[in-house]
Amino acid sequence: MKIGTMICAAAIALCGTLSAQPGAAVDRIKVHFSTPVEVGSVTIAAGDCSIQMVRGTGDDLLEFQPQSGHAVFVMANRVNEPEGAPENGKSARLVLVRHGDDYRVERILMPDHSGFEFRVPEE
Repeated sequence: MKIGTMICAAAIALCGTLSAQPGAAVDRIKVHFSTPVEVGSVTIAAGDCSIQMVRGTGDDLLEFQPQSGHAVFVMANRVNEPEGAPENGKSARLVLVRHGDDYRVERILMPDHSGFEFRVPEE
């Protein structure tokens, strides 16, 4: 069931780089959510969304800018996938998990296997 949810989540949110140049770190990605998603304790509306690291904050603050609506700032933990993890290709990858009837952004993984994991609010 979890594998099916992950595959569905991957189909919902396909990421592509916007401002990456060869050899440069990806610091902005664009994603399309076909359904509202939760990030931390905030819900992002369905539609196009730009995600960018906020520089000067230790790179653990990300700005989610939906196509419509206000920007949302979310704290994240930096993560690195273990050596030998499957290749991500040349694009960033968003990992969503299903939580009840909602989808929640669990992490963002960059092509170099670094990324961000989002703090889940206590329930």
